[in-house]
Amino acid sequence: MHGARRLGPISTAATALVLLLTTACGTESSSRDDGPAPLPDDTYRRVLAQGVDPDLVHTIELAGFQLAEQSVGVLGDADYGATYVPVEAPYTTEVHLQVTSGTYDAGRCATEPLPGPTGGSPAPVESCEPDAGGWYRTGGGWQEYVVLDAGHVIALSGPTKRVDRDDLVAAALGARHQDGGDITPATPSSLVTRGDLPTIGDGAPVDPYGTSAPGG
Repeated sequence: MHGARRLGPISTAATALVLLLTTACGTESSSRDDGPAPLPDDTYRRVLAQGVDPDLVHTIELAGFQLAEQSVGVLGDADYGATYVPVEAPYTTEVHLQVTSGTYDAGRCATEPLPGPTGGSPAPVESCEPDAGGWYRTGGGWQEYVVLDAGHVIALSGPTKRVDRDDLVAAALGARHQDGGDITPATPSSLVTRGDLPTIGDGAPVDPYGTSAPGG
């Protein structure tokens, strides 16, 4: 989305590890009911600590995909991003969720490049189709569905040949805001004071402290 930076690449091996960890020992979320599952409490606290606007934290439910928890984080200053990966091998397909503040219109739909895969270049727009719920866009083998909702923009994107269009649209329209009002915010870590850093010179630790000038 406009003004957002994409998350770093997730290797195939790393994605597989994430799937194993999140499936086997992920922290339980504070509440569960029908619809998209919320982020685990510790992950929710982590993204807020990064500066994500709580109003932008959303989750989706997409058939055959699950959240890669290590991907969840801040985009730009306060926007929200997450990557969803297949529940079964191969784990090479990525679906990106981005929730940003602001507005969206036909002009952006027709001109703003699609994000494309992690580590790749943005793709120029080849088609822009508005419908009753939002905008469906394609370009460079990539597709994206964009929903404007209550002052923020929800965009869900993935490869056209690996993700069903109807599933992508349904997941974007069904995105759920996570209300973290019952979750205690993380306590900022205390600053650690070190006694071996000199006040002059190049700042190298003194170990052991000798008779010469520190850092010299």
